[in-house]
Amino acid sequence: QEPPWQRVYGWYEEAHVRFNHAPHIRAEVECATCHGDVAQMTVAERAVDHTMSFCIECHEQRQASNDCLVCHY
Repeated sequence: QEPPWQRVYGWYEEAHVRFNHAPHIRAEVECATCHGDVAQMTVAERAVDHTMSFCIECHEQRQASNDCLVCHY
């Protein structure tokens, strides 16, 4: 039986941010990088603060594009 899900992460609508897991999976970014060690959590909780600086720093480390339109629409 599927457990009831409650969103833990999200963005404010006024941030005009979009997110797609696919490019991160192709780049072999581990889930724990952004979500923490979920396998060890009894209850899912926010382990990483998804700020713009968090994303920019990760993109710089991985030499991924930091063009505004990659994340903002």
